[in-house]
Amino acid sequence: MAPSLPATAEPTAAGWGAIDAACERLYGDQPPRHVGYIPGRAFGSVLQGCSAYRADDHWHYVTYGLSNLFDENEGENDGLSGWGYELTWRVRDLASEAQAPGWPFTVLQRLAKWASDSGVLLEEGSRLTIGSPVTGYPHTDGPDTHLTGILLASDPELGEIDTANGRLRFLQFVAVDAESLGLAQERGSARVLERLGQADPLMVTVVGG
Repeated sequence: MAPSLPATAEPTAAGWGAIDAACERLYGDQPPRHVGYIPGRAFGSVLQGCSAYRADDHWHYVTYGLSNLFDENEGENDGLSGWGYELTWRVRDLASEAQAPGWPFTVLQRLAKWASDSGVLLEEGSRLTIGSPVTGYPHTDGPDTHLTGILLASDPELGEIDTANGRLRFLQFVAVDAESLGLAQERGSARVLERLGQADPLMVTVVGG
């Protein structure tokens, strides 16, 4: 999946390859559905792309671009690769189970851009109040849903890896309703995430149907 670079280009795609390798440990040689964002990170986009892998009963989305994908020399950054994380999202859209739905690609891109433009460093336990369906409905092809907030958790399978460009953690979107978001604001995200993880260790976002 890593894009080829011109023979004269000095940067390598070591960061990209490290993400690929982490996903391959879970999904073997399964070809993902990959979406490249235009115009691309080098020309102003926050994300370079996003891949969706088929898991047992859901799709697993993984972004490329918040970490340092190509250039090994990015200066002092406390041992982190770029922002130090990539985003993931486990989605089961009951109306679109045969193929990876398109709306998570759009939502991930928009929220990554918001965090970057706002200078917000996302981390485990971060809370995002969307205030409207997390699927982007009605502005995307995503379904309507009562889930209007997002908590950030460490991806339970991808976790954290070391790359040639520094450490990288995979932060998973966990969509929640207004009640759970309020509880997280009152008592802390960890308590809500623990409860959700007990019910579903992978914390899959289920919508549609």
